[in-house]
Amino acid sequence: MKCCDSRSPLIVRTRQRNWLLLGVMTLAIVISSSMAFAQETSFRHKYLMRGQVLEVKDATLVVCVGTADGAAVGQELDVIRHTRVTTPPKSASPGFRRKNVGKVKITTIFDDHYALATVINGSVRVNDTVESNHL
Repeated sequence: MKCCDSRSPLIVRTRQRNWLLLGVMTLAIVISSSMAFAQETSFRHKYLMRGQVLEVKDATLVVCVGTADGAAVGQELDVIRHTRVTTPPKSASPGFRRKNVGKVKITTIFDDHYALATVINGSVRVNDTVESNHL
């Protein structure tokens, strides 16, 4: 048997060691990625919350933020409206701009994804975005 024979005990052990090392490295990457995702999700819920205005009746709104998003009664959220703007044909701009149009306060959270809010100021419409940015 030659030293470079693929059935050589030395080569077999080296291959087994390489496969084991590859498995351990893959496991480490998967675990660290899932931990990073969990930390990012916690960070996002703690410092940035965003949802949509689903309904407007007088000064009361139904917004698409709830306990799963980190919402709390009494929390104030900015209201953002995305409007289309005309841009030159070869512009890198996406053709939209953000405009702060008001502020709302969460009054009732009725599940993981929805809450009632009242308008503090501004003009709020269905499909506007509500967001809290504590950074």
